[in-house]
Amino acid sequence: FMTSTLQQEGGRKLRLSSSQVMRVAQGLYERGFITYMRTDSVTLSDEAMKATRAAIGSEYGQNYLSPQPKQYTSKSKNAQEAHEAVRPTTPYRSPQQVSSELNSQELALYRLIWQRTLASQMADATGVTVSVRLGAVSEHEQTDCEFNASGTTITFPGYRAVYVAADDDSGAKEALLPPLAQGEAVPIESVTPNGHTTSPPARYTEASLVKRLEELEIGRPSTWASIIQTVQDRGYVWKKGQALVPTWTAFAVVGLLEQHFSDLVDYELTAKMDDDLDEIASGRQQKDQWLQRFYFGDDDQLPGLKKIVEENLDKIDAAAINTFPLGPDENGELIVVKPGKYGPYVKRGEDTASVPEDLPPDELTLDKIRELIDKAARGDQPLGTCPETGKPVFVKAGRFGPYVQRGKPDD
Repeated sequence: FMTSTLQQEGGRKLRLSSSQVMRVAQGLYERGFITYMRTDSVTLSDEAMKATRAAIGSEYGQNYLSPQPKQYTSKSKNAQEAHEAVRPTTPYRSPQQVSSELNSQELALYRLIWQRTLASQMADATGVTVSVRLGAVSEHEQTDCEFNASGTTITFPGYRAVYVAADDDSGAKEALLPPLAQGEAVPIESVTPNGHTTSPPARYTEASLVKRLEELEIGRPSTWASIIQTVQDRGYVWKKGQALVPTWTAFAVVGLLEQHFSDLVDYELTAKMDDDLDEIASGRQQKDQWLQRFYFGDDDQLPGLKKIVEENLDKIDAAAINTFPLGPDENGELIVVKPGKYGPYVKRGEDTASVPEDLPPDELTLDKIRELIDKAARGDQPLGTCPETGKPVFVKAGRFGPYVQRGKPDD
Protein backbone atom coordinates (compact mmCIF):
# COMPACT_ATOMS: atom_id res chain seq x y z
CA PHE A 1 0.00 0.00 0.00
CA MET A 2 0.85 3.65 -0.33
CA THR A 3 -1.12 6.14 1.75
CA SER A 4 -3.72 7.01 -0.90
CA THR A 5 -4.62 3.39 -1.70
CA LEU A 6 -4.63 2.52 2.02
CA GLN A 7 -7.21 5.25 2.68
CA GLN A 8 -9.28 4.23 -0.35
CA GLU A 9 -9.37 0.52 0.44
CA GLY A 10 -9.90 1.19 4.14
CA GLY A 11 -12.96 3.25 3.19
CA ARG A 12 -14.37 0.77 0.68
CA LYS A 13 -13.63 -2.51 2.43
CA LEU A 14 -13.75 -1.52 6.11
CA ARG A 15 -16.14 1.47 5.93
CA LEU A 16 -13.67 3.68 7.80
CA SER A 17 -13.20 7.39 7.20
CA SER A 18 -9.81 8.59 5.98
CA SER A 19 -9.01 10.04 9.41
CA GLN A 20 -10.00 6.75 11.08
CA VAL A 21 -7.74 4.78 8.71
CA MET A 22 -4.80 7.05 9.50
CA ARG A 23 -5.46 6.99 13.23
CA VAL A 24 -5.57 3.19 13.33
CA ALA A 25 -2.51 2.95 11.06
CA GLN A 26 -0.65 5.40 13.32
CA GLY A 27 -1.30 3.11 16.26
CA LEU A 28 -0.14 0.03 14.34
CA TYR A 29 3.03 1.86 13.30
CA GLU A 30 3.82 3.13 16.78
CA ARG A 31 3.44 -0.38 18.22
CA GLY A 32 5.69 -1.88 15.55
CA PHE A 33 3.16 -3.85 13.50
CA ILE A 34 3.52 -1.95 10.20
CA THR A 35 6.00 0.35 8.49
CA TYR A 36 5.50 4.12 8.24
CA MET A 37 2.01 4.84 6.92
CA ARG A 38 2.60 8.19 5.13
CA THR A 39 4.31 7.42 1.84
CA ASP A 40 3.87 7.56 -1.92
CA SER A 41 6.21 4.60 -2.40
CA VAL A 42 5.07 1.25 -3.83
CA THR A 43 8.42 -0.53 -3.50
CA LEU A 44 9.52 -3.20 -1.00
CA SER A 45 12.99 -3.47 0.48
CA ASP A 46 15.06 -6.59 -0.28
CA GLU A 47 14.39 -7.87 3.24
CA ALA A 48 10.64 -7.34 2.86
CA MET A 49 10.64 -8.92 -0.61
CA LYS A 50 12.25 -12.11 0.74
CA ALA A 51 9.86 -12.21 3.71
CA THR A 52 6.83 -11.69 1.44
CA ARG A 53 7.78 -14.45 -0.98
CA ALA A 54 8.58 -16.82 1.89
CA ALA A 55 5.15 -16.13 3.46
CA ILE A 56 3.39 -16.84 0.14
CA GLY A 57 5.21 -20.16 -0.25
CA SER A 58 4.33 -21.31 3.25
CA GLU A 59 0.73 -20.05 3.24
CA TYR A 60 -0.39 -20.85 -0.32
CA GLY A 61 2.29 -22.98 -2.00
CA GLN A 62 4.99 -22.31 -4.58
CA ASN A 63 2.57 -22.37 -7.52
CA TYR A 64 1.00 -19.16 -6.16
CA LEU A 65 4.35 -17.34 -6.17
CA SER A 66 5.21 -15.06 -9.10
CA PRO A 67 8.17 -16.47 -11.10
CA GLN A 68 10.20 -13.29 -10.55
CA PRO A 69 9.94 -10.55 -7.90
CA LYS A 70 7.54 -7.81 -9.02
CA GLN A 71 8.63 -4.18 -8.88
CA TYR A 72 6.09 -1.37 -9.05
CA THR A 73 6.43 2.34 -9.77
CA SER A 74 4.36 5.28 -8.56
CA LYS A 75 2.21 7.13 -11.10
CA SER A 76 2.57 10.45 -9.29
CA LYS A 77 5.26 12.76 -10.64
CA ASN A 78 5.56 14.34 -7.18
CA ALA A 79 5.81 11.03 -5.34
CA GLN A 80 7.55 11.25 -1.99
CA GLU A 81 9.36 7.92 -1.75
CA ALA A 82 11.67 8.33 1.23
CA HIS A 83 9.88 5.37 2.84
CA GLU A 84 8.95 2.03 1.31
CA ALA A 85 5.35 0.91 0.85
CA VAL A 86 3.09 0.37 3.87
CA ARG A 87 3.56 -3.29 4.85
CA PRO A 88 3.82 -5.54 7.93
CA THR A 89 7.13 -5.23 9.73
CA THR A 90 9.61 -8.08 9.54
CA PRO A 91 9.67 -10.81 10.65
CA TYR A 92 6.20 -11.18 9.17
CA ARG A 93 3.38 -12.27 11.46
CA SER A 94 0.07 -13.41 10.02
CA PRO A 95 -3.20 -11.85 11.19
CA GLN A 96 -3.89 -15.02 13.20
CA GLN A 97 -0.61 -14.62 15.08
CA VAL A 98 -1.33 -11.02 16.12
CA SER A 99 -5.09 -11.33 16.68
CA SER A 100 -4.72 -11.46 20.48
CA GLU A 101 -2.74 -8.18 20.51
CA LEU A 102 -5.10 -6.04 18.40
CA ASN A 103 -8.68 -4.87 18.69
CA SER A 104 -11.14 -5.62 15.89
CA GLN A 105 -10.52 -2.39 13.94
CA GLU A 106 -6.74 -2.68 14.20
CA LEU A 107 -6.83 -6.34 13.19
CA ALA A 108 -9.05 -5.60 10.16
CA LEU A 109 -6.63 -2.94 8.88
CA TYR A 110 -3.58 -5.11 9.61
CA ARG A 111 -5.19 -8.00 7.70
CA LEU A 112 -5.84 -5.66 4.76
CA ILE A 113 -2.17 -4.59 4.70
CA TRP A 114 -0.98 -8.19 5.11
CA GLN A 115 -3.18 -9.44 2.25
CA ARG A 116 -2.23 -6.62 -0.13
CA THR A 117 1.49 -7.12 0.58
CA LEU A 118 1.31 -10.85 -0.18
CA ALA A 119 -0.85 -10.28 -3.27
CA SER A 120 1.78 -7.89 -4.70
CA GLN A 121 4.21 -10.83 -5.16
CA MET A 122 1.77 -13.57 -6.15
CA ALA A 123 1.22 -15.10 -9.56
CA ASP A 124 -1.29 -13.53 -11.91
CA ALA A 125 -4.79 -14.92 -12.03
CA THR A 126 -5.70 -16.70 -15.26
CA GLY A 127 -9.08 -17.11 -16.84
CA VAL A 128 -11.15 -16.86 -19.96
CA THR A 129 -13.22 -13.81 -20.84
CA VAL A 130 -16.35 -14.91 -22.65
CA SER A 131 -19.62 -13.60 -24.03
CA VAL A 132 -22.61 -15.89 -23.54
CA ARG A 133 -25.86 -15.85 -25.49
CA LEU A 134 -28.81 -17.69 -23.99
CA GLY A 135 -31.79 -18.59 -26.18
CA ALA A 136 -35.30 -19.02 -24.80
CA VAL A 137 -38.95 -18.95 -25.83
CA SER A 138 -41.32 -16.75 -23.85
CA GLU A 139 -44.68 -18.11 -22.75
CA HIS A 140 -46.31 -14.94 -24.07
CA GLU A 141 -47.04 -15.49 -27.78
CA GLN A 142 -44.17 -18.02 -27.95
CA THR A 143 -41.69 -15.27 -28.81
CA ASP A 144 -38.03 -16.17 -29.31
CA CYS A 145 -35.82 -14.32 -26.83
CA GLU A 146 -32.07 -13.92 -26.57
CA PHE A 147 -30.19 -12.92 -23.43
CA ASN A 148 -26.54 -11.83 -23.36
CA ALA A 149 -23.96 -11.95 -20.60
CA SER A 150 -20.26 -11.14 -20.61
CA GLY A 151 -17.74 -11.96 -17.93
CA THR A 152 -14.73 -13.96 -16.87
CA THR A 153 -14.32 -17.59 -15.88
CA ILE A 154 -11.35 -17.89 -13.49
CA THR A 155 -9.23 -21.01 -14.08
CA PHE A 156 -6.43 -20.19 -11.60
CA PRO A 157 -7.04 -17.59 -8.85
CA GLY A 158 -3.42 -16.48 -8.32
CA TYR A 159 -3.31 -13.29 -6.23
CA ARG A 160 -7.13 -13.33 -6.07
CA ALA A 161 -6.85 -16.13 -3.53
CA VAL A 162 -5.71 -13.56 -0.98
CA TYR A 163 -6.80 -10.14 -2.16
CA VAL A 164 -9.18 -8.49 -4.64
CA ALA A 165 -9.37 -4.69 -4.73
CA ALA A 166 -12.73 -3.26 -3.75
CA ASP A 167 -15.05 -1.91 -6.43
CA ASP A 168 -14.69 1.81 -6.97
CA ASP A 169 -17.65 4.17 -6.68
CA SER A 170 -18.50 4.16 -10.37
CA GLY A 171 -20.80 1.16 -9.91
CA ALA A 172 -18.82 -1.00 -12.36
CA LYS A 173 -18.49 -4.58 -11.17
CA GLU A 174 -16.59 -7.52 -12.55
CA ALA A 175 -18.86 -10.39 -13.63
CA LEU A 176 -17.62 -13.89 -12.83
CA LEU A 177 -19.29 -16.62 -14.90
CA PRO A 178 -19.34 -20.35 -14.10
CA PRO A 179 -17.94 -22.82 -16.66
CA LEU A 180 -20.47 -23.21 -19.49
CA ALA A 181 -20.70 -25.44 -22.57
CA GLN A 182 -22.52 -24.85 -25.87
CA GLY A 183 -26.01 -26.33 -25.80
CA GLU A 184 -26.11 -26.59 -22.01
CA ALA A 185 -29.45 -25.87 -20.35
CA VAL A 186 -29.21 -23.01 -17.83
CA PRO A 187 -31.60 -23.09 -14.86
CA ILE A 188 -33.67 -19.94 -14.31
CA GLU A 189 -33.78 -18.62 -10.77
CA SER A 190 -35.87 -15.55 -11.55
CA VAL A 191 -36.77 -13.15 -14.33
CA THR A 192 -37.04 -9.45 -13.53
CA PRO A 193 -37.91 -6.94 -16.28
CA ASN A 194 -36.01 -3.73 -15.52
CA GLY A 195 -36.08 -0.47 -17.42
CA HIS A 196 -32.77 1.34 -17.84
CA THR A 197 -32.14 5.04 -17.43
CA THR A 198 -28.83 6.86 -17.28
CA SER A 199 -27.77 7.37 -13.67
CA PRO A 200 -26.13 10.59 -12.47
CA PRO A 201 -22.49 10.38 -11.35
CA ALA A 202 -22.10 8.81 -7.94
CA ARG A 203 -21.52 11.13 -5.00
CA TYR A 204 -18.00 11.33 -3.69
CA THR A 205 -17.11 9.10 -0.78
CA GLU A 206 -14.00 9.71 1.28
CA ALA A 207 -12.27 6.94 -0.68
CA SER A 208 -13.16 8.34 -4.12
CA LEU A 209 -12.33 11.88 -2.99
CA VAL A 210 -8.84 10.76 -1.92
CA LYS A 211 -8.44 9.16 -5.34
CA ARG A 212 -9.50 12.41 -7.04
CA LEU A 213 -7.16 14.55 -4.90
CA GLU A 214 -4.33 12.20 -5.85
CA GLU A 215 -5.19 12.48 -9.57
CA LEU A 216 -5.26 16.29 -9.37
CA GLU A 217 -2.00 16.23 -7.34
CA ILE A 218 -3.57 18.36 -4.63
CA GLY A 219 -2.12 17.91 -1.16
CA ARG A 220 0.02 15.07 0.11
CA PRO A 221 -0.72 11.70 1.76
CA SER A 222 -0.34 13.32 5.17
CA THR A 223 -2.93 16.04 4.36
CA TRP A 224 -5.80 14.21 2.62
CA ALA A 225 -7.48 12.99 5.81
CA SER A 226 -7.31 16.46 7.37
CA ILE A 227 -8.65 18.11 4.19
CA ILE A 228 -11.70 15.85 4.21
CA GLN A 229 -12.23 16.31 7.96
CA THR A 230 -12.00 20.10 7.60
CA VAL A 231 -14.76 20.34 4.97
CA GLN A 232 -16.98 18.28 7.29
CA ASP A 233 -16.12 20.31 10.41
CA ARG A 234 -16.92 23.57 8.60
CA GLY A 235 -20.33 22.32 7.52
CA TYR A 236 -19.60 22.13 3.78
CA VAL A 237 -20.56 18.45 3.55
CA TRP A 238 -22.31 15.86 5.69
CA LYS A 239 -22.26 12.09 5.43
CA LYS A 240 -25.21 10.05 4.23
CA GLY A 241 -23.94 6.52 4.71
CA GLN A 242 -20.55 6.64 2.98
CA ALA A 243 -21.52 9.46 0.59
CA LEU A 244 -20.42 13.07 1.12
CA VAL A 245 -23.43 15.36 0.55
CA PRO A 246 -22.78 19.09 -0.05
CA THR A 247 -24.69 21.68 1.96
CA TRP A 248 -26.19 24.96 0.76
CA THR A 249 -23.39 26.73 2.62
CA ALA A 250 -20.92 24.87 0.39
CA PHE A 251 -22.76 26.03 -2.74
CA ALA A 252 -22.57 29.63 -1.51
CA VAL A 253 -18.83 29.40 -0.70
CA VAL A 254 -18.00 27.71 -4.02
CA GLY A 255 -20.08 30.29 -5.90
CA LEU A 256 -18.28 33.14 -4.14
CA LEU A 257 -14.83 31.71 -4.90
CA GLU A 258 -15.57 30.82 -8.53
CA GLN A 259 -17.14 34.21 -9.31
CA HIS A 260 -14.62 36.45 -7.56
CA PHE A 261 -11.45 34.41 -6.84
CA SER A 262 -11.35 31.94 -9.72
CA ASP A 263 -7.55 32.13 -10.08
CA LEU A 264 -7.06 31.06 -6.48
CA VAL A 265 -9.29 27.96 -6.68
CA ASP A 266 -7.92 26.71 -9.98
CA TYR A 267 -6.73 23.08 -9.73
CA GLU A 268 -3.51 23.82 -11.61
CA LEU A 269 -2.63 26.67 -9.26
CA THR A 270 -3.08 24.37 -6.26
CA ALA A 271 -0.88 21.66 -7.79
CA LYS A 272 1.72 24.29 -8.78
CA MET A 273 1.73 25.62 -5.22
CA ASP A 274 2.52 22.10 -3.97
CA ASP A 275 5.46 22.00 -6.39
CA ASP A 276 6.69 25.36 -5.05
CA LEU A 277 6.44 24.13 -1.46
CA ASP A 278 8.48 21.05 -2.44
CA GLU A 279 11.16 23.36 -3.88
CA ILE A 280 11.16 25.40 -0.67
CA ALA A 281 11.58 22.19 1.35
CA SER A 282 14.53 21.15 -0.85
CA GLY A 283 16.14 24.62 -0.72
CA ARG A 284 15.63 25.52 -4.39
CA GLN A 285 13.33 28.43 -3.44
CA GLN A 286 13.38 30.83 -0.49
CA LYS A 287 10.18 30.80 1.56
CA ASP A 288 10.16 34.53 2.39
CA GLN A 289 10.58 35.48 -1.28
CA TRP A 290 7.84 33.07 -2.33
CA LEU A 291 5.45 34.44 0.31
CA GLN A 292 6.28 38.00 -0.79
CA ARG A 293 5.32 37.19 -4.41
CA PHE A 294 2.21 35.24 -3.45
CA TYR A 295 0.82 37.92 -1.11
CA PHE A 296 1.93 41.16 -2.81
CA GLY A 297 2.41 39.84 -6.37
CA ASP A 298 4.84 40.89 -9.07
CA ASP A 299 4.87 41.49 -12.82
CA ASP A 300 5.37 37.84 -13.76
CA GLN A 301 2.92 36.20 -11.38
CA LEU A 302 -0.64 36.73 -10.15
CA PRO A 303 -1.37 40.26 -8.93
CA GLY A 304 -1.08 38.83 -5.41
CA LEU A 305 -3.59 37.76 -2.79
CA LYS A 306 -3.78 41.20 -1.17
CA LYS A 307 -4.67 43.00 -4.40
CA ILE A 308 -7.14 40.30 -5.52
CA VAL A 309 -9.05 40.52 -2.24
CA GLU A 310 -9.08 44.34 -2.17
CA GLU A 311 -10.35 44.58 -5.75
CA ASN A 312 -13.14 42.05 -5.23
CA LEU A 313 -14.53 42.99 -1.82
CA ASP A 314 -16.64 45.86 -3.17
CA LYS A 315 -18.02 43.70 -5.99
CA ILE A 316 -19.40 40.95 -3.77
CA ASP A 317 -23.19 41.00 -3.32
CA ALA A 318 -23.72 38.85 -0.22
CA ALA A 319 -27.47 38.55 -0.80
CA ALA A 320 -26.98 37.30 -4.37
CA ILE A 321 -24.25 34.86 -3.37
CA ASN A 322 -26.56 33.37 -0.72
CA THR A 323 -29.66 33.09 -2.91
CA PHE A 324 -30.36 30.06 -5.11
CA PRO A 325 -33.42 30.35 -7.39
CA LEU A 326 -35.21 27.00 -7.69
CA GLY A 327 -37.97 28.03 -10.08
CA PRO A 328 -41.52 29.42 -10.04
CA ASP A 329 -44.47 27.79 -8.31
CA GLU A 330 -47.75 27.07 -10.07
CA ASN A 331 -48.69 30.77 -9.76
CA GLY A 332 -45.42 31.98 -11.24
CA GLU A 333 -43.98 33.20 -7.92
CA LEU A 334 -40.23 32.57 -7.63
CA ILE A 335 -39.03 30.14 -4.97
CA VAL A 336 -35.50 30.52 -3.61
CA VAL A 337 -33.41 28.73 -1.00
CA LYS A 338 -30.96 30.51 1.29
CA PRO A 339 -28.40 29.32 3.84
CA GLY A 340 -29.25 31.12 7.08
CA LYS A 341 -27.87 31.58 10.58
CA TYR A 342 -30.08 28.76 11.86
CA GLY A 343 -29.81 26.54 8.80
CA PRO A 344 -31.12 26.67 5.20
CA TYR A 345 -34.64 27.85 4.45
CA VAL A 346 -36.90 28.30 1.44
CA LYS A 347 -38.70 31.54 0.63
CA ARG A 348 -41.75 32.18 -1.58
CA GLY A 349 -42.86 35.77 -1.41
CA GLU A 350 -43.44 36.39 2.30
CA ASP A 351 -43.71 32.68 3.12
CA THR A 352 -40.66 30.93 4.56
CA ALA A 353 -39.91 27.44 5.88
CA SER A 354 -36.86 25.71 7.33
CA VAL A 355 -35.19 22.98 5.25
CA PRO A 356 -34.47 19.77 7.21
CA GLU A 357 -30.76 19.25 7.85
CA ASP A 358 -30.86 15.69 6.48
CA LEU A 359 -32.44 16.65 3.14
CA PRO A 360 -29.87 16.54 0.29
CA PRO A 361 -30.04 19.58 -2.04
CA ASP A 362 -30.99 17.46 -5.08
CA GLU A 363 -34.07 16.18 -3.20
CA LEU A 364 -35.43 19.68 -2.57
CA THR A 365 -38.05 19.52 -5.33
CA LEU A 366 -40.86 22.03 -5.90
CA ASP A 367 -43.34 19.52 -4.44
CA LYS A 368 -41.19 19.16 -1.32
CA ILE A 369 -40.92 22.94 -1.01
CA ARG A 370 -44.69 23.35 -1.19
CA GLU A 371 -45.02 20.71 1.53
CA LEU A 372 -42.53 22.53 3.78
CA ILE A 373 -44.18 25.92 3.27
CA ASP A 374 -47.67 24.48 3.88
CA LYS A 375 -46.47 22.88 7.13
CA ALA A 376 -44.93 26.17 8.23
CA ALA A 377 -48.18 28.01 7.42
CA ARG A 378 -50.22 25.51 9.44
CA GLY A 379 -47.84 26.15 12.34
CA ASP A 380 -49.16 29.75 12.51
CA GLN A 381 -52.61 28.44 13.50
CA PRO A 382 -52.84 27.49 17.20
CA LEU A 383 -53.88 23.96 18.18
CA GLY A 384 -55.63 25.31 21.23
CA THR A 385 -55.06 27.17 24.47
CA CYS A 386 -52.84 26.18 27.40
CA PRO A 387 -55.20 25.59 30.38
CA GLU A 388 -52.62 26.91 32.88
CA THR A 389 -51.52 30.14 31.18
CA GLY A 390 -54.25 30.82 28.62
CA LYS A 391 -51.60 31.22 25.91
CA PRO A 392 -52.05 29.68 22.42
CA VAL A 393 -50.16 26.45 21.67
CA PHE A 394 -48.58 25.89 18.24
CA VAL A 395 -46.85 22.99 16.48
CA LYS A 396 -43.97 24.29 14.37
CA ALA A 397 -41.56 22.72 11.87
CA GLY A 398 -37.99 23.67 12.79
CA ARG A 399 -34.43 23.06 11.68
CA PHE A 400 -34.19 19.88 13.74
CA GLY A 401 -37.77 18.69 13.20
CA PRO A 402 -41.21 19.53 14.63
CA TYR A 403 -41.53 21.22 18.04
CA VAL A 404 -44.21 22.63 20.34
CA GLN A 405 -44.41 26.36 21.14
CA ARG A 406 -46.50 27.95 23.88
CA GLY A 407 -47.24 31.61 23.27
CA LYS A 408 -45.97 33.88 20.52
CA PRO A 409 -42.40 35.21 20.14
CA ASP A 410 -43.38 38.62 21.54
CA ASP A 411 -44.60 36.90 24.71
